[in-house]
Amino acid sequence: MARSARGLLGLLPALVLCSCAPRPVPRSAPKPFYVSAEPFRSWDFPPPPAPGSAAQKDDIAVVLYWQKTRTQADCAKADAAAIVDYAWLWGDRSPFAAPHPAEVKEFFARLDSDTRSVLGVMKDRFRRPRPHDAYVEAQPCIRKSRSPAYPSGHAAYARIFADVLADIVPERRDEFLARADEIGHYRVLGGVHYPADIAAGKRLGDELHARLMASPAYMRDLARMRALRGGGR
Repeated sequence: MARSARGLLGLLPALVLCSCAPRPVPRSAPKPFYVSAEPFRSWDFPPPPAPGSAAQKDDIAVVLYWQKTRTQADCAKADAAAIVDYAWLWGDRSPFAAPHPAEVKEFFARLDSDTRSVLGVMKDRFRRPRPHDAYVEAQPCIRKSRSPAYPSGHAAYARIFADVLADIVPERRDEFLARADEIGHYRVLGGVHYPADIAAGKRLGDELHARLMASPAYMRDLARMRALRGGGR
């Protein structure tokens, strides 16, 4: 991690996206700020591949391919990505000046809360075991996660935050999305997710973003974030 990213880590406690596993949602989920988790209980979303299906066999084959070909350096990068927070994702590429204004921290904390609630609902719906819980031959080289695999929380968090940052700085959209894709790839390389989990996490992140764009509260806050940008690269 770059020195500048490490420095930001201590300045942005409210912008933490998730630890090595997405945080569990309590039975009484917090009140939504922008997007409610309730519609996601019945949202038409494809399930993960069925056990024993051709798609499931393809999914585990990719995990085992990366297990065979990854290097120690690959695993070190993937393990560094196991704790995903704003500073690690963007570091000195953040579009906001450091130290970040309280409004910026609060904005990302609100996004975090809504995303966490939605992820809790979606993971509970499918309860897909992790590769290392379903296959004895699957051996992660990074810290394991306890939550269900589908959809990937890391992929969803990285995607929604990339989408939001692209709302704030549209000209850097490709850069933000590429960084989010990198996070998802590391989860498969590290052995804690299937490719289908990552694809589902990206789809969930994009759906969350679409619903954010229909939220008047989000649009008001987004305008404020655009006004505050300009101190980063």
